[in-house]
Amino acid sequence: MAEDGRPLVAVVGGGVSGLAAARVLAGLAPAALEEKLEGVGVVLLEASGRLGGKILTGELGGHLVELGPDQLLRRDPSAERLCRHLGLGDDLVAPVPGGAAVYSYGEMRPLPRGLVLGVPTDLDALAASGIVSADGVSRAGKGATDAAVISAAELGLAGDGGAERTAGSLLRERLGDEVVDRLVDPLLGGINAGGVDAMSLAVSAPHVARALCGARQVVGPLRALARPAVPAAGAPAGPVFLGLRGGLGRLVDRCRAELERSGVDVRIATPARGLRLLPDGGVEVATASGEAIRCDGVVLASPGHDAAALLGEAAPEAADELAGVPYASVAVLTARYAPGSVELPGQWSGVLVPRIERMLMTAATWLSVKWPWMVPDGSVLVRVSAGRYGDERIAGLDDASLAERLLEELGAVSGVDAQPAEVSVTRWERAFPQYRPGHPRRIEAVRQMLAAGGPVELAGAVLGGIGVPACIRSGESAAVRLAARLRR
Repeated sequence: MAEDGRPLVAVVGGGVSGLAAARVLAGLAPAALEEKLEGVGVVLLEASGRLGGKILTGELGGHLVELGPDQLLRRDPSAERLCRHLGLGDDLVAPVPGGAAVYSYGEMRPLPRGLVLGVPTDLDALAASGIVSADGVSRAGKGATDAAVISAAELGLAGDGGAERTAGSLLRERLGDEVVDRLVDPLLGGINAGGVDAMSLAVSAPHVARALCGARQVVGPLRALARPAVPAAGAPAGPVFLGLRGGLGRLVDRCRAELERSGVDVRIATPARGLRLLPDGGVEVATASGEAIRCDGVVLASPGHDAAALLGEAAPEAADELAGVPYASVAVLTARYAPGSVELPGQWSGVLVPRIERMLMTAATWLSVKWPWMVPDGSVLVRVSAGRYGDERIAGLDDASLAERLLEELGAVSGVDAQPAEVSVTRWERAFPQYRPGHPRRIEAVRQMLAAGGPVELAGAVLGGIGVPACIRSGESAAVRLAARLRR
């Protein structure tokens, strides 16, 4: 119970999911929710020395740079809505239009038109791109003549515990290995720092899974998704992605300021060490300092492995399920080149590197092309990403060695081989959950176990959404569910 007699809720985890949950619980709900909740007392516990989780705006050579995500997908309006609610709407900016490339067979090649998360729907454009061979294009066009109808169970849409197949299994059967390895995997797999051969299509690309349900082939059924569509009622018109001038870190700073003005007890460098369910229906949260915080409810907005450690005593079966969600680690090299010292290749804003090329780097983005606000002096900023699930090579390299290796590969892929004026390496350890077949059933089982035990709700990317908007939505939804339980 809070000092003023209101219920007290602990939000464990100060990433964007936890910030979103804390806002709703404090009575600061975005307008999209049906009604603002009557605020409860909130204590927000973050183990590290800062808020924001994977959102991190840093500085390189006097320039603001995004060291984590740099854009917001507008198909889910949660992040854009929150930015506008916090007074940041005028600083939302679209990236400068520019195509992406794929490094394939020794060259950067343009992504063909008509892609749906890497799945080609225009075979003429695929052939013209050169990303795959003529035989690969022909194989994709033939599909699988004897392929069975793709069932809801195979796609993980049935909800009955059926045998879900991986995205790679379904797509290789109908597109062939070359298209999957050189086009689908670097796009669809790259989003989660994983691979399509161990991925649930229903979780990673639900709109694709729904479009393929009941179909025999892939190319034809996805053409409708590839066409520019008239926005549905309420859907955002305009660019697909948005960034925030000055960096997404401003979103975190505004959230913190608003929470503290509303009386939320925000504590950084305060790790939670465990939960204990109390006989009266409450929850006790133990912190590393030895403090025991008696709460009426908890939102766990931590990565799955951290949430599992906290639940080990209170809900051991739920903890085991969460501990079974694998995670990938990634690293980001950010390089600044002095004005006029380097020329970026072509009309592209970046390049993807397929796993089959056996390089350490997975992608590069020309940040200064995509976001001109970052470089008012004409410097060139490039970000190079590395790390996939199952590829642990980055763990064996120190920062200097990793930077040297990635700059060498950047030169081989793009021709950008000048020495940068400054570089920085940011590592994100166990940061990307891998959505294996059966993931929704696993998460639903955890929720049921927690519902039977006490007032504890989950939020965050472990539920099934990597991006910033999905994490915000998960935090808001968890807060609404917990508030409803507390009102009973």
